[in-house]
Amino acid sequence: MLHKLVSLIYTKLIYPIKEAYSPRKDIALGAAIGMFWALNPLVGMQMYLTTFHWVIFRFFKIHFHLPIALAMVWITNPITMPFFYYTFYVSGFYFLKLFNLHFSILSFDSFRLVMERTSTLGLIDGMLYWIEFLFNEFGIPAFVGGFLWAIPLSLLTYPVTYYYLTKHRTKLAQKEGLTLKQWEEKHIHSFIEIVKQKNN
Repeated sequence: MLHKLVSLIYTKLIYPIKEAYSPRKDIALGAAIGMFWALNPLVGMQMYLTTFHWVIFRFFKIHFHLPIALAMVWITNPITMPFFYYTFYVSGFYFLKLFNLHFSILSFDSFRLVMERTSTLGLIDGMLYWIEFLFNEFGIPAFVGGFLWAIPLSLLTYPVTYYYLTKHRTKLAQKEGLTLKQWEEKHIHSFIEIVKQKNN
């Protein structure tokens, strides 16, 4: 199972970042936004919310790499989802307890049974079943806990991704006998530049 998880992380997250030929800031921002939506208990809606986020940002002329953002959403996948979502729930439960807001806590087994039931249903029925569970039983602690993890980890994702990509591209530049700036001028283009090149 560990090997499968490592393989999934490399295929869905690391490889797309390495192979993306967009500006580093666009990729790093995409990774950060994808991380933010991945770490929210909104199963089935995260990819739509990420895409909506991209559309809104475009109105303000802020660019991020949408495929990378969507890839990051896969952090919460069928293998990792029970662990992440129960962590959100417990974190939110104890955080709210600090403010004397008390909720009855569910056991992990109860939570796991709901996840198993959701996975046996079709896409729409599964989403509706999960949303009903979220609002009726899991609700506020899960959402609060999700944001407790999503905000700091998404903020951390930007510099980590930028640093990793800088290091990776510097090695590629050295292989071609170029500086990083020269390599990026040769290989890296924004989405608009790629479209213009294809139309010429």
